[in-house]
Amino acid sequence: MPLSEHEQKMLDEMERQLFADDPRLARAFAPKAPPRRNGNGRRILIGLGAVVVGLGVLVLAVSLPAVWLGVIAFIGMLAGAVYAVTAPSGPADGEDSPGGGGGGSGPASSGGDGNFMRKMEERWEKRAGDDPRL
Repeated sequence: MPLSEHEQKMLDEMERQLFADDPRLARAFAPKAPPRRNGNGRRILIGLGAVVVGLGVLVLAVSLPAVWLGVIAFIGMLAGAVYAVTAPSGPADGEDSPGGGGGGSGPASSGGDGNFMRKMEERWEKRAGDDPRL
């Protein structure tokens, strides 16, 4: 069920207010961009190639009475499949690190969260009408 025009305007206003109050929190809840596919095609081809080569070696191992070669071929096939399916680790695909640029973000981020919570508590108290500082 689509939102009405009034509901859509309210939602847009709430989103703008969130970005104005705490842009970092808003970015954390923003929809993520689809992952970039820099090396995924090459990774799949390498993994698929390893599976095909492993299958060929496995057929060879069955035609020869060489159990050890069959085990090695199966392990190679499994490793190729895992390599093709998994994504590379680390920020090598152009993604920024979640820390936001270095080691200096630790204390500053906890202070920013405290300010945000303090503002929210103040707003809540004002709305409720029981502000203890009055």
